[in-house]
Amino acid sequence: MNVNTWEKTIPKPIIMFFYSIIFILALISSAGLLNTVSPASNIPENLGDITTKFEYFAKHKDDYDAIFLGPSTTYQGVIPKIFDETMAENGNSIKSFNFGIMAANVAEIDFYLQKILALKPANLKWIFLDCLVDFFMEEAPTSTKNVYWHTPLKTIENFQLIIESTSTLKDKFSGFYANSVSFLYRWLGIGYFSNLWQQKSEVLPKGISAEKLIQEAGYYAMDWLENSEKWRGIFMSNYLDNYQQQLKQSKSGAFLRGKYTYPLNSYAIKILTNIDNRIKSQEEISKNKVEPIFFITPVLNTDFDNSAITKAYKEGYISNLFAFNNPNTFTNLYEVDRRSDGRHLNHQGAQEFTRALAVEFSEHLKLSQKEIYHQSPISISQK
Repeated sequence: MNVNTWEKTIPKPIIMFFYSIIFILALISSAGLLNTVSPASNIPENLGDITTKFEYFAKHKDDYDAIFLGPSTTYQGVIPKIFDETMAENGNSIKSFNFGIMAANVAEIDFYLQKILALKPANLKWIFLDCLVDFFMEEAPTSTKNVYWHTPLKTIENFQLIIESTSTLKDKFSGFYANSVSFLYRWLGIGYFSNLWQQKSEVLPKGISAEKLIQEAGYYAMDWLENSEKWRGIFMSNYLDNYQQQLKQSKSGAFLRGKYTYPLNSYAIKILTNIDNRIKSQEEISKNKVEPIFFITPVLNTDFDNSAITKAYKEGYISNLFAFNNPNTFTNLYEVDRRSDGRHLNHQGAQEFTRALAVEFSEHLKLSQKEIYHQSPISISQK
């Protein structure tokens, strides 16, 4: 049957509907391919505090030796000024920047890591990584922040993390749905266009001052946010008993989570390994050795499952791990007066944690120097 015969035998409305479907599919495919293959800027646009951090860092990228990359536990838990001061007290001159990103899981962190490395910071030596592998639920899947990083590859990675997680079937379906929505918005370019008219000050999270964010080298305490006292009151009234119960379980070792649920062939460990290798291979590009330093902030194992990153370190897939998720060892960091809520430190807690992290890192540098000396004493003395 040729085209003319087909058009004569089928009603015209059906033919028009058929052609319309073909046109829509072609339009969707073209839009998606364009958004996927077209080169994007290394500096994200219209992403509020993320854009503020990236724009500043891009202009001053060669000033920094170290960066901290992680979710809100890093954003609101690591103070670059305190870290640099403590390192100086221990005989090390370092300038650091906090690249914390709210609610970022390991796939999103890897996405931004690649953008940071693409800037080719000339003097970067250490990248500290706070990686959560089971934080994949998107509360606002159509927001520009979530749409932006959902490339095909990163969406597939998140699907893999959802599949192998220990979440309930209901939560997994919610995760699949939310990530699919974010991907479709990115594929069609909806997320970019919807925020073009907004100014950066309007898309910054409530209570965050761009000026103070830069003054603090990317750190922003929960205490400084709008309604922080109200949130603190809600935690003390409604969630304190639950937190203290989880703290007791963590101290006794009766964890609800963190029982090494991830097998060695898990996708979570694969992503962590890729991050470790990606940073180490940066030396081939910049001729400067960059060392990945993974760390776990003072969070309860009953709240976050850190078994993947712990297992990756124990099996040698990642190089270093500084873990502060043991409340028996770092008791003061889990005291209620150091917390904004069960997951986050307040400013006082962040100060104490940052000092503890800097001291641990200083010891790491001393050990590294001893190893170099024993391996190559002649070259060291010549220097």
